[in-house]
Amino acid sequence: MSAETQIDTLEAKGLIRLAAVQPEIEYLFRHALVQDAAYGSLLKQERRGLHAQVGEALEELYPDRREELAAVLAMHFEQAGETDKAIDYLVAAGHYGAKRNAIREAYEAFDRAAALLPAAGPTRDSAIRRREVEIRLGKIHAGFSFLPGEEIIAGLEALVPEVDALGDDQIAAKIHELIAMTRLQTGDDPESPAVKRSLDRMREIGERRGDPTLQWLPFAIVGMNNVFAGSVRDGVAQLSESLPNLAEGASSIAISFARGALAVGLATLGEFDKAEEAAASARELAERGDVIAQLDAKIMTSMVRALKGDFETAMPLAQECVDLAEGTGASACVMASSWVLGDGLHRQGQFEEARDVLARGAAVSEIVDRRVWRPTLQAWLRTTVAALDGTDADLEEALATARSIRNRGGEAGILMKRAEVAERRGDLEAALLDYETAARIYEDGGARPL
Repeated sequence: MSAETQIDTLEAKGLIRLAAVQPEIEYLFRHALVQDAAYGSLLKQERRGLHAQVGEALEELYPDRREELAAVLAMHFEQAGETDKAIDYLVAAGHYGAKRNAIREAYEAFDRAAALLPAAGPTRDSAIRRREVEIRLGKIHAGFSFLPGEEIIAGLEALVPEVDALGDDQIAAKIHELIAMTRLQTGDDPESPAVKRSLDRMREIGERRGDPTLQWLPFAIVGMNNVFAGSVRDGVAQLSESLPNLAEGASSIAISFARGALAVGLATLGEFDKAEEAAASARELAERGDVIAQLDAKIMTSMVRALKGDFETAMPLAQECVDLAEGTGASACVMASSWVLGDGLHRQGQFEEARDVLARGAAVSEIVDRRVWRPTLQAWLRTTVAALDGTDADLEEALATARSIRNRGGEAGILMKRAEVAERRGDLEAALLDYETAARIYEDGGARPL
């Protein structure tokens, strides 16, 4: 009996249905239980053989669509027992997902590839070890915007001895860039041993290879940390000097973030025209990058507009960033954009709307554990709730966290919020003391508008 006749019989019995005729004929089971029953009736060896045949047929029929079909091909070859081939296609699926800004899909593909890797052994040659490192790094890179900070750091630190043994400078530089970025976001200081080691390693690789981007990128990372930690003047100077030395086409989370950080730093100093120019440049360059680069540039632009008091353009842009970040699963971007939107709503007296937005950002900050953002979001949320119900707001934990990681900018912001709460309850002496302390911190860092 031919395949066409068998399909006609199954369709006549109501077991399958025609789903599409273009670009090719496609049938689906009418019910998942029918599919499960049909699949379960096959012997294990029969299943493996059929999966192998389907995978090979797809390769032969659609050689120009292998990237697009990589996830499907990986599934078939994994079920066929061809693990190496499945891993290769999962890696291809990960890169394809990242290219389409499907960061969750990309992460899941790299995660599955990592799970299929054989147990590490001393007899692995360098090619196998390099493939393993690239897969595990691909997984971390895809999940950078939503994985908990401690998980990112642990995964990256585990790769350091592996990549050192390989002697691969390019991979080593990427690993140390991500380590430095994550440690700073989770509260480490640029001078802490772990951060300094990674920054020095990047600089050393850049000098040895004659790569100006790698030589200057550590300087830019410290600069953007200074912009958000309170030493704004220093941060702007460091970013202004380092950014012209970074290659425009370089693919780097740090580079895209640094461009936007310069715009925010300039706006904090009161240099709004220069800030708008820097933000426009960041957006233009981000259009050539991935969704995270684009989100970073838009979030920084919304911060610049909010610092100017231009809520008419800042708020819709911040809302767009919240929606895009949630839609793509970029949790770290949800925190930043939620704070900009929630702060703007609060400053305009829209406390209920601000509460809902800030609650979402604060919840995300607990999961991904970026200690630079968590105390700020908690303080803003509690202040907004206090404005709504007239109760007091305990900001001591948030203030202690900001101080423990020496985030002077965060400390000043929380002091302003504590002053706001004190003012509402009529304690003007306490409010004035906190406002004056916050003002001194801002002035020390050069934050003129604030």
